[in-house]
Amino acid sequence: MKTRKSIDTEQLQRLKEEVERRLPFPIKSPDDYSRLSDLLKDEGCGTVSATTLKRIWGYISDVGSDYRPNAYTITALCRLIGFRDIEEFTASDFPVQSREYNGTFVESRSLPKDSIVELRWQPNRVCTLQYLGNTLFKVISVENSTTLREGDEVECGCFTQHAPVYFPRVFREGSHPMTAIAGAASGITFSITEPDPEAPSDAP
Repeated sequence: MKTRKSIDTEQLQRLKEEVERRLPFPIKSPDDYSRLSDLLKDEGCGTVSATTLKRIWGYISDVGSDYRPNAYTITALCRLIGFRDIEEFTASDFPVQSREYNGTFVESRSLPKDSIVELRWQPNRVCTLQYLGNTLFKVISVENSTTLREGDEVECGCFTQHAPVYFPRVFREGSHPMTAIAGAASGITFSITEPDPEAPSDAP
């Protein structure tokens, strides 16, 4: 028989608040729960349906107001924000807002135009960006991820080693601008290749 992981109301509220704080989009509409479900899967945290997420956040109450998610779901949400499980989350020193990431910090505006930025994050995700200038990048290639697609143009102000990277605006043909996050659970690592200043220009 499967057992449920006990989590009290205060712990669950604290977990939800931290998940919301880390997301690049608010949890308000039905589509937001689908996006969170997709993000959990894409980040390798686990498969949690949008319906389950709606129950957790109280958007629907078809199983009663005292609904408690099972251990699998709790662990998936913890992993999304960088914790192994609920025990590690509840034992962490709060406020989490003061948590710092150790690693190199690079502002996008400091990069030469046409610099190539390669992002890697778990599990086995790779995304290559080309800098267009003014914090705008073009997605050149993507491996094992649906967060971004080849041909997307994304805004990104900075990159920090071992921290999530946020894209406040993603421009995709045929779609309204959206937001995205990569490496929410594990953080990303990045490498930058600047253009060769000696290379011939394509300009006439």
